[in-house]
Amino acid sequence: MSAVIVANLTISLWVVAGSLKRLRSTTLPTAAWCAMTGLGSAAVAQSIELINPAQSTGWVDLGWYFAAVVLLCPGIAVLGARRPGASAWAFFVLLPLVLVLMWPAVASFQVARPTDPIEIEVPALVGFGLVLIMSGGNYFGTRYTLSTLYYAAAIVLLVAPMSAAVPDIFPERSTARFIASLAILLAIAETHRRSKAAAEVGISRLDVLWFDFMDSFGMVWAKRVMDRINESARHEKWTMQLELHGFVPFAESPSADEMLRTKGRIEHTFRFLLKRFVDPEWIDIRLRTTPAGQAPPDEAQDSPTVSRN
Repeated sequence: MSAVIVANLTISLWVVAGSLKRLRSTTLPTAAWCAMTGLGSAAVAQSIELINPAQSTGWVDLGWYFAAVVLLCPGIAVLGARRPGASAWAFFVLLPLVLVLMWPAVASFQVARPTDPIEIEVPALVGFGLVLIMSGGNYFGTRYTLSTLYYAAAIVLLVAPMSAAVPDIFPERSTARFIASLAILLAIAETHRRSKAAAEVGISRLDVLWFDFMDSFGMVWAKRVMDRINESARHEKWTMQLELHGFVPFAESPSADEMLRTKGRIEHTFRFLLKRFVDPEWIDIRLRTTPAGQAPPDEAQDSPTVSRN
């Protein structure tokens, strides 16, 4: 079983590493690096158990708990993925978060008796759960909802068996880690599949840009950008407003000149707002005119897609 777990984690790590090229024009590489660090730590911990299963229970538990804590960080990293503070977020938020969440496990770890498993107390478990909700909740409602559910379930399976306070419905630690490694693999595979899907037929290029931003950065940033867009729409008397499902006209039959002016202002405003999250090239790819139902030529290398199914 240990060998299968290591294999699942290695495949997941390889897929996430491959996404770095696609994220290079955004503020999201920190999230990818956090995921890679967590997966790598889990693979190392499981390898230790594979080599010396009887004498290293405490070290293995500590390694897996560290992996679970770091795997929380990608979602938290996205919440701070706005220039110019995106780089500082890792040092002033992510690092303290890891140190705070790790302390209960470190306190439980017995260096003199590495064969003893660590135990996580209820307050630490509650705090861990609150951070998990913050980390994953941002993507509920996006096309990555199912991936987020898989990912969150995996993290719960990694941590819950380490506490004596959880119900007996959870499997023992080794089995839970095996299931968690499968759930992580499923989450990453589903994310990869959704990011390669073709765009819906007839979708406008502005909606392509909106959906890609919302799905990449989550509902928190999407809501803030939507509010700014609609504030400009009211102030400048546009013929359209932005909702979660895309741009919709205020009136039933706006004139062609009004629509053209509004679309020009929307694009200008989008570029101004999104420059704190992505490079101009990221926006250009999504605003490129393409045949209906097809992704832009560079879409597979540079961005997720906008299929809403």
